[in-house]
Amino acid sequence: MKKNYPAIKNDQAFYFIPDISGFSQFVENTAIEHSIHIISELLEILLDNNVLDMKLAEVEGDALFMYSQRILSFSEVENQVTAMLNGFREHLHKYEHQRICDCGACSTAINLRIKFLMHKGRFDFIRVKDIRKPYGQDVNRIHRLLKNDVPLDEYLLFSSPTLNYLNLDPEISGFKKIESKYDIHILPYYYKDLNTYKTPIKKESEKNNILIDEKADFIIERDIQIPIERAFELISNFKYRQLWDSSLTAITFDETQVNRSGSNHTCIIGSQKMKFETVGIDSEADLSYGESTSNLPMANNYRFYILLDKLDHNSTRVKVLNYVNLNWMGKIIRKSIYNKLGTRWNDKLRKLEEVDVHSF
Repeated sequence: MKKNYPAIKNDQAFYFIPDISGFSQFVENTAIEHSIHIISELLEILLDNNVLDMKLAEVEGDALFMYSQRILSFSEVENQVTAMLNGFREHLHKYEHQRICDCGACSTAINLRIKFLMHKGRFDFIRVKDIRKPYGQDVNRIHRLLKNDVPLDEYLLFSSPTLNYLNLDPEISGFKKIESKYDIHILPYYYKDLNTYKTPIKKESEKNNILIDEKADFIIERDIQIPIERAFELISNFKYRQLWDSSLTAITFDETQVNRSGSNHTCIIGSQKMKFETVGIDSEADLSYGESTSNLPMANNYRFYILLDKLDHNSTRVKVLNYVNLNWMGKIIRKSIYNKLGTRWNDKLRKLEEVDVHSF
């Protein structure tokens, strides 16, 4: 149930910006597609923890520009910051233990940080057709404060009008004052280390990966003439699956997320639907990927693990380990099932090598 807050004056508002630190370097120096998905997930986490029910004015790349025309107390603002901060941290921690990709975006996402800025000022807006957005001097001011002299990666920043309205004593509330020159103006503002608001994260000792230490029922192996990184992306990114798996009629998956351990997708082959789960695996291969399903006909469970080893800059050795737990009927025609799966995998690996570079 949404809480009803009393309103401040019609021409006043609190402006609030949660901003993900390190976003620019993260995007420029890493895998662009994966970084976009990761940032999108994090922004959604922040919105899910909008306990003050602030209005979203705009998504600004790595930040959310929000506002509220309600009377807010310092403790309520702290509750919002605490909820968003810890939702953000928990998501990154969980993602670190579930990721299957070692690209720059996925492997460095855990290093992303967040900061929060708040400013109280005049509320004006501009309307263009059906779009209504906050507009004016105070909107400019909070955006200017994104470029500040705070010597921390994660902090809560209040403009001077915000601190005064909340009737805070900087020393008692733990804020430090800075004055920075913007154009010809000197703007005072106050910041506080976010360590104050962090709560303990439940630690996961190890990634929940399967150790490949059992003999496969059968193995398909092929050397393909494509770089290992491209091969892994084609294999692990569901949107490319139909480019090399001609047995699929369709594939459904969450297009807003990067594939990771525990991710689900559904392969549709004719009228048959097979739900697969991505599994993390530990192997001595350069890169590895796995999936599991309980929907293979005449099998209790089917798992495959794809091991990739770099041969040279433009070629990769692919080994597909197949584990088939057949039911009693499947055991009767075991050889036929293995032959059918083996034929499909040989066809998939051949087509994997033939994927048009312009479609990738």
